[in-house]
Amino acid sequence: MMTRAEDHRLAGRARVVLIQPAFLGDAVLSTALLESWHRAFPEHRLSIVVRDAAAGLFQDHPFLEAVHAWDRSGWQKYLRLFTVGQKVRSSGPDVVINLHRFASMAWLAKMSGAANLTGFGGAGNWHAQRTRLVAHSIGDGRHETERNHAQAAHFLGEWDPKVDRPRLYPTSQHQAEAMSWPSDALVLAPASVWATKRWPENRWAELADRWAEEQAGQAVILMGGKGDQELLHRIAGACKQAQPLVCAGNLDLLGAAALMAQSALVVSNDSAPLHMAGAVGTPVVGVFCSTTPRFGFGVLPAMKAEGQAAEVEVGERDLDCKPCGLHGHTACPKRHYRCGNEVEVGHVIAAMKALSSPRD
Repeated sequence: MMTRAEDHRLAGRARVVLIQPAFLGDAVLSTALLESWHRAFPEHRLSIVVRDAAAGLFQDHPFLEAVHAWDRSGWQKYLRLFTVGQKVRSSGPDVVINLHRFASMAWLAKMSGAANLTGFGGAGNWHAQRTRLVAHSIGDGRHETERNHAQAAHFLGEWDPKVDRPRLYPTSQHQAEAMSWPSDALVLAPASVWATKRWPENRWAELADRWAEEQAGQAVILMGGKGDQELLHRIAGACKQAQPLVCAGNLDLLGAAALMAQSALVVSNDSAPLHMAGAVGTPVVGVFCSTTPRFGFGVLPAMKAEGQAAEVEVGERDLDCKPCGLHGHTACPKRHYRCGNEVEVGHVIAAMKALSSPRD
C-alpha cells in the first residue's frame, strides 16, 4: 500500500486543484492522482482544470468539487484562461498541482495564490519562486502516472502502480446508454489525431476478420468520435468476415467508457481510448506506430504486470527512425511508414490471446 509521507501541514478540509489541460489521454491519466489524493485525504475538496473537450470525463464525478474547463481555441484562449484563473483563485486553493509543462499553466498556478505549488521543470521563469519543481523526462522508463505522482509524493508517499491507477466514473445513465450496444464485445479504436499513430486501415479490417473467424458470435465494435465516421465506415466496409458495428460519436466520453467497461477487450492505437480502457479496468492491447511505450504513455504498469494489458510495436532496434516525435506527424517523414506497416496482425492477435482475461 501507499506509504503516507511526512507532510501533514494541510488543513482538514484543504482545497486542492489539479491542472492538466493537455490531450484527452493525459486528462485520463491524471485521474490516478485524484484517486491517490482522495484515498489519502478523503476530507479534502478537489477540483481540476482541463481543456473543454475533456470536461465530459468528469461529469458527476463523485469527489470533485469543481471542473474548470478551458476552451483553447482561437486567439481569445488567453482571455478565457484569465477567467479560469480568476475562478481558481476565488476558490481559495491551498494546493495547486500543475501537471502541464508549459508557461501558461505555470502562470495559472502562480495566479491561484495557493501556498503549496508543485510543477514540472521546463517552463522557464513562469513558475512562482515557491513552486516545488520535479523533473519530467520523456523516455526515462517511468510511466506518466508515476511522473505525475512525483509531484505529490511529499504528501502521499511512494508511488504504487497497483494503487495509483486512473479511474473514470460513468453514471447510471451512461451505463444504460452503453447497454444498447452488445456486451462482451471486442472494441477496436483505430483513430488518432496524428496520422503516424494510426495503424493502417487494412490491418484493422484484417484484425476484425481474423478475430471473427476464431471468435464466432462475439460482436466487434469500431469506436471513435463523430469526426472519425468516414474512417470507421471505410474499415467496416473493407471487412470480409466480420460485420463490425460503428460507434462514431454515438456516445459521449463517459458513455464510451461505459461501453468499454462492459466489453471483453479493447485494441487501440496510442491514443485516448488506450487510457480510457485502463481507467475502467478492461483488458487492452496498445498498437504503437511512430511513438513508443518508452515515452511513458503505454498501458498501465499494474495491468501489464497482471497480464491484462500489452503493447505491440516495431522495436526501435529494428527501425532507426523510430520514434520520430513525441506526438506523431501528419505523414511519415521518411515516406515509408514502416513503423505502422510492419506491425503484423498476427502479432496483435497473439498479444490479445495472451491476456489473462480475454474471451475464450
